[in-house]
Amino acid sequence: MTSPLTSRLAPPLALALLLPLACADEPPGLTRVAAWFPQGDAVPTSAAATIDLSAPVSPEGILDARRVALAVGPLAKAAAAAVGSEEGLAAGAPVIPCEISLSPDGRRITLQPRAPLAAGVAHALLLGPVRDLHGHPVLDPDGRRRTFSASFKTAPPAGPPPAPALTEALAAAATPQAGGEYVELQNRGAGPLDLTAWRLEKRSASGAWSGCDLPPTAGGAVGPGGFALLTGDAWDGRYGTPAALPRATCGAAALAGGLADDRPLELRLLDPEGAVRATLGAGGGTPRCAGALALVDPAGGDSAANLACLEGIGTPGACNEVTPPARCD
Repeated sequence: MTSPLTSRLAPPLALALLLPLACADEPPGLTRVAAWFPQGDAVPTSAAATIDLSAPVSPEGILDARRVALAVGPLAKAAAAAVGSEEGLAAGAPVIPCEISLSPDGRRITLQPRAPLAAGVAHALLLGPVRDLHGHPVLDPDGRRRTFSASFKTAPPAGPPPAPALTEALAAAATPQAGGEYVELQNRGAGPLDLTAWRLEKRSASGAWSGCDLPPTAGGAVGPGGFALLTGDAWDGRYGTPAALPRATCGAAALAGGLADDRPLELRLLDPEGAVRATLGAGGGTPRCAGALALVDPAGGDSAANLACLEGIGTPGACNEVTPPARCD
């Protein structure tokens, strides 16, 4: 028996989203979540997360990482559903890779991220159904059997900001298309660009925008002047791009559910706050390309006069062949 999502606030920003598994309060005396860390809206990106319990708990579901996780804000809903499911988290779940431990007294769970958290982004600390040493369910802070989720936000990045540009895209890839579709991005700013929780969207034939939130990028942040690729999960690496090239996945198979090759491409990139930070083909007058669509001058803006069709696959992960060398950096 379930009920709608409820929430409770923990000052100053941490939000405990409690996903009900039962409506009634459980009997007093059962183990419950007693405290958690971090909280607030300026958490260091190096922070570890902890959950303190009122009594010792069983390691089952904890040390195997099926019932406890950290997730980036836009992906927290899917991660919470997986943590609370009958099977628990599985390989490939949208969570942050962590080393998970349980204290010797069984009363503190620690999640140490394997890499720094994304700066300036909301995160969620999740605990699904686990049990104490007597086999009783562990309750949330309010004494109910519900998946526990506490939100926090990391401090904004220090130093100069990044400036993303969508510089190239290929929709008409050879079969299987899902393995070869890509969108290329260049960081034109002076600061590193962490794409975690950014969002890539495409415009449909009806004019609606749809897309997906980006998980942590393989290869890390995009340095100043550097390139990255956005691909679907079925990406097969057929173009021989450098192994160190940062790549973020958008779509369980095809990129953003598949880029249409029967009409001009229209793409946009949104930051974690939902602001549009870059577009490609969204300014109108975009050509329909048999090969890749490219931005001629990465600093010249998204306009029909600054777009060109390339022959074949383009130059994923490198300066476009139509871009003057002096404008590549």
